[in-house]
Amino acid sequence: MSKDENYRLNVGIVIFNKDANIWIGKRSDIIKQCTWQMPQGGIDINETPLKAAIRETHEETGIKSIKYISSANRWIKYKLPEDIAKNKWDGKFVGQMQKWFLFYFFGDDSEVNINSYKHPEFSKWKWADKKYVQDNVTNFRRSVYKTVFKKFEADIKKE
Repeated sequence: MSKDENYRLNVGIVIFNKDANIWIGKRSDIIKQCTWQMPQGGIDINETPLKAAIRETHEETGIKSIKYISSANRWIKYKLPEDIAKNKWDGKFVGQMQKWFLFYFFGDDSEVNINSYKHPEFSKWKWADKKYVQDNVTNFRRSVYKTVFKKFEADIKKE
């Protein structure tokens, strides 16, 4: 990383259900194919990454019925395409450096509310298998998701 490249600290969240499917949302700010993603978001000042993951899960999905399973032992970074990077966060960051967390969802689907926060991130949501998630995520996140799924693969199982 060169001195002038700043990465935004961020958490990424994998939520799986009793069928070992993964929660994904379709981004409301991008009108293209392959715009599904798992929840993610920034870490507030004096907030631990785990607390940020729990907060972001609730803000973006409405979900509260989660059980912490594990986290990635290292931060994973990715660059945003230049046209996105220059318009997001006032152009301060070239991408994000993420700490990933795995949660098990033990609630009912009626708990999901993608409009619970004042600025909804998603226009739709669904449970999907790992292959669907990887095939339908934005290109610049694909390698991150591959790394994350490899890390959590053994822990994502049917209940």
